Amino acid sequence: MSEHSSSWTSVDQIAGEVLSCTRCVLSETRTHAVPGDGSSTAAVMFIGEGPGQNEDEQGLPFVGRAGQLLDSLLEQVPLRREDVFITNVVKCRPPGNRDPEPDEVDACMPYLRAQIELIDPRVIVTLGRHSMLRFYPQGKISNDHGRIISLGKRVLLPVYHPAAALRNPRLNETLVQDMKRIPEAVRESLLLRSSAPDGPAVRETAVAATANSANDTNGSTQTPLAEPSTDETSGDQDQMTLF
Repeated sequence: MSEHSSSWTSVDQIAGEVLSCTRCVLSETRTHAVPGDGSSTAAVMFIGEGPGQNEDEQGLPFVGRAGQLLDSLLEQVPLRREDVFITNVVKCRPPGNRDPEPDEVDACMPYLRAQIELIDPRVIVTLGRHSMLRFYPQGKISNDHGRIISLGKRVLLPVYHPAAALRNPRLNETLVQDMKRIPEAVRESLLLRSSAPDGPAVRETAVAATANSANDTNGSTQTPLAEPSTDETSGDQDQMTLF
């Protein structure tokens, strides 16, 4: 398989390669690879860290309890699952829902990069700490959730992983309010594309300037898919807990 995203011309083609991928040891223990699901022209793309047990069994992302909560959150935006694209950093379940190893992330990264390139979403919503750190390595989910962060021609909106709210119901309302910022994030991305289409924007975002100060929404310049730091633990039985 080519390392270059230019070798793929459609999201379906990427999915086909993911389903037969043997690039890392996760292929030896998976039931099904989970390429992702949704619209190939989505304006909003959701990225978790990796499939959990239910996802491994069904070959679809976010189909367990965390996925049911995600569906409910989408309805409140409102968004339909078929209008967004949902995927993970790694496409196969790590045994026991452990964190993916660096070589496993590296093996899957060409797929994720190509999905982002072909879908070209305006907003990337990262679900949980680990996914956020791939894009925003100096971030901290407890401080940066709900922020609208400039990423060149698109924006990043980190939110808590739905599994975190299942474990800690006090996070439910926070997650609802953060998800409701998606329309603002889409509007901000339109401004970024018109003002800085060829590189990261170095400015305070227009939305952030008027947002609730409790969200701490100053814009930032970031390089996508950087290696994360590690300062918290994870693990969940539905979908990997990424916070």
